This record gives sequence, C-alpha cells and structure tokens, in this order.
Amino acid sequence: VPVPIGPAMPRRDVKDLKQKHARLMLILFKPWRHASDLRSEGQSWHDTYLLFRDKCSQFVQDAIDNIRILHECKDSRDA
Repeated sequence: VPVPIGPAMPRRDVKDLKQKHARLMLILFKPWRHASDLRSEGQSWHDTYLLFRDKCSQFVQDAIDNIRILHECKDSRDA
C-alpha cells in the first residue's frame, strides 16, 4: 500500500469525514478525465462512492480496504 505524504487521508469510519473519504476514493480509483465524470449532478459523494464500490474490481476493493487497515494499524500503534 502506498503511504501518502501530506495531510491525513479522511477516514470512512468518522461520520463528519464520510463525504471527503468518498470523494478521495473516487478521485483515486474511479477512471475520470473531467470532474463531472466522478459523480452525477445532485448525487452525494458518498452515494456515488457506494455505487462505485459495488461495481469496481476486487483489486480496487482490496486497495480501499488496505487503506482502512492502515488506519487501524496506526490507531493500535498510537494507543
């Protein structure tokens, strides 16, 4: 799993960050050329992400899950 440098990635398990997490996962894993390719007008980032996650490859699902596992490891380390 690549370890990004910079601001922390939004966590999907924090209610206030769900929209930011969804937007980042779509930017990273959904093929797009224009911002309008990422979601339909009027649809929330989280709803779009849930639809994408159901359709994406197992490889992409595993990568997204690995980001969650990385957060859990950091939590355990810091506890």
